Amino acid sequence: MPRAEKESPEQLFPKPGEVEAKSPPIAILVNGASSSGKTTFCRALQERLTHLADGNHERAFARVAFDDVVLLMSDHLYPISYVKLQGGDLSRLVSRAPHDGRAGWEYVDESGAGGTHGGSPRLRLVLNPHGHRLLSGVHRSWGAHLGLGTNLIIDHFLQEAAWADDVLDVLQRAGATVFSVGVFCSLEELERRESSRGDGGLEGRPLGLARRSDELCHSHGLKYDVTVRTDTHTAAESVDAIVAALRAAGCLPWLASS
Repeated sequence: MPRAEKESPEQLFPKPGEVEAKSPPIAILVNGASSSGKTTFCRALQERLTHLADGNHERAFARVAFDDVVLLMSDHLYPISYVKLQGGDLSRLVSRAPHDGRAGWEYVDESGAGGTHGGSPRLRLVLNPHGHRLLSGVHRSWGAHLGLGTNLIIDHFLQEAAWADDVLDVLQRAGATVFSVGVFCSLEELERRESSRGDGGLEGRPLGLARRSDELCHSHGLKYDVTVRTDTHTAAESVDAIVAALRAAGCLPWLASS
């Protein structure tokens, strides 16, 4: 028998202009408060979907995140309060005083604002114009990935209605099938996690951000296809629920008969 011809490197790794999506890409939009466990959950979901794809590049999922904004930003633009929390060198910062407009973002105390939790401190993350441009650019980069046919798991922190509107517009324009996931967690567990995250890295958070963001992230009328609770279920259990819901919704047709 003649040997089966092997695919050439050009066939396996086509040039960008030669990439053609054969079906609408899938965007799994995951939204939840700071310290709600989104990142842990999204990593576990990506791992499970990667195994289910079994090497089929059209079924693979890339993971992107709101925190990509911070990774794009010079650490000289970090706010004083954040760098102080990390025990970093304040003399390296462009900002000379808190809320002087130089930092890429700040934490604003909204303890006096209305909200379901109330209490103090309650902090809101506020981006400066540079931060807003970066976030808009990050959103649009996700649209570019989807336009090339790449499925995405989006780890987001939709604190602001404008952020939700912008990302949903990008996903719609990219022609993606959007599957939305709401991540919930008790306030007690949110604050326990928050208080344990001062690890000297990007995961550190000031106290009060979880309390305030939990009031805001789910207040924009976003209709979730499924919700998970990271305080009562393990990451594996949450992933099981999402995969089952994705299959039931027809988002993973290759699993329809499995």
